[in-house]
Amino acid sequence: METLFDEIKPQLRSRQIVDQFRRAIAEGALRIGDRLPPERELCLQLGVSRTSLREAVRILEAYGMVRSSQGDGTYITDTFGENVFEFLGFGDMLNRDNFRHLLQTRRVIETGAAEQAVEAADGKDVERLAALVDELEAEKDPRKLGMLDARFHELIIEMSGNPILAALYRMIHKILLRGTSLVITLPTARAVAVHDHREIAESFRKRSKKECAASVRRHLKNTEVLIEKYLNEEG
Repeated sequence: METLFDEIKPQLRSRQIVDQFRRAIAEGALRIGDRLPPERELCLQLGVSRTSLREAVRILEAYGMVRSSQGDGTYITDTFGENVFEFLGFGDMLNRDNFRHLLQTRRVIETGAAEQAVEAADGKDVERLAALVDELEAEKDPRKLGMLDARFHELIIEMSGNPILAALYRMIHKILLRGTSLVITLPTARAVAVHDHREIAESFRKRSKKECAASVRRHLKNTEVLIEKYLNEEG
């Protein structure tokens, strides 16, 4: 019988462990803040040595996907975007100039993706957008507002059907999230967000490529104005 697979080499085990962790995080089985089981238990589950596991954890730490603390354990994190941003030489990612540039980059990516998403979206996608707007309008918990807002925009990118575009957008948006989550809790910002998101959802319902791009662009510009105002007030 013809052999379908190559023999797994010991030096590749750490990479396979990394791939399993990345898949678990992507599928939601592991979430930010989750504490990993003890090393001995993980080795038994994965069927690997402590050497392979520790090498994999070092790789995951370099990616910014886990954080190990002596005596406290290893936790799922999400600092990959921040690490890349710093590596590219932008220094403090949250200084005002960098924040503005990231917002501009987000506008370019999301407006372009929205045009693709209108063509690719099905009826269920449009319903999910509208449902997220309803949740955003009804939500009373300030902590959840930012999550709902982020999910709305991520869904648009996902609907474009381009996984590379989605990954780039998530990286940028997660860096911005600490700032945008604070702004959306402001009364005026919340009202603007609900109005703008409903307008975007309606443009998707109409399948209007032109209206969709315009409404996304308008909303993101409104967001930038609100954030700038917030930054000025906070000094």
